[in-house]
Amino acid sequence: MRIEKLDEKHLKECSLVYIKTFNSEPWNDNWNEITSYKRLKDIYDTPGFSGLVVFDQDQLKAAVLGNIEQWYDGYMYNLKEIFVNQEEKRSGIGSYLIVELEKMIKELGVNSISLFTSRGDLTEKFYIKNSFITEEDMIMMCKSI
Repeated sequence: MRIEKLDEKHLKECSLVYIKTFNSEPWNDNWNEITSYKRLKDIYDTPGFSGLVVFDQDQLKAAVLGNIEQWYDGYMYNLKEIFVNQEEKRSGIGSYLIVELEKMIKELGVNSISLFTSRGDLTEKFYIKNSFITEEDMIMMCKSI
């Protein structure tokens, strides 16, 4: 396996893995090639973007995307998306990706990672296993318009 910084040239292949990941359990989303590409391109074009991809030989296995933002006590990495090829779930690639992300962003002066995820499902358990904690004093709010 090899890890690389995510570059714009990776976005098309990432979008295909993204579709397979999030159109499956437990999310059952309805992404297509256009919407998934636009989602990842929007993240890629965000100021402070930083991401990684994992390849096994020439096949993309996983990716993480986010951006570095100024916070009052330093820099924070806003983890927007992480996904692993369906056939590779529970293989350790996701945890490997988190470890490599932490190394990379720490060198850039980042001292924390924040993210949103679903409460009480496998994704929350994945993050807890990788030393993330649930913030008790923060909530996510939404409004349909």
